[in-house]
Amino acid sequence: MASVKKLLSEALHLALWLVAMLTLLQILFGSSFVTLFGMDVVANIGVLAQKFGNAGLIGVIAAGIVAWLIVRDRNSSSG
Repeated sequence: MASVKKLLSEALHLALWLVAMLTLLQILFGSSFVTLFGMDVVANIGVLAQKFGNAGLIGVIAAGIVAWLIVRDRNSSSG
């Protein structure tokens, strides 16, 4: 169980790093990034935030839980 938890934690860290890098690249290169890679990372993040917002109070609670899980994982691995 501990090895699965560690694997999932590493996968989450990799995914967060990847999203951060892709967002930075899209901000730096604009529409040419979208054309080259075929994905609009910033728009996808906006759609995700909109879905949480459209869900009302449940969406806010769900977004808070997701944020807490990410922050909790980072705090436990850094100490």
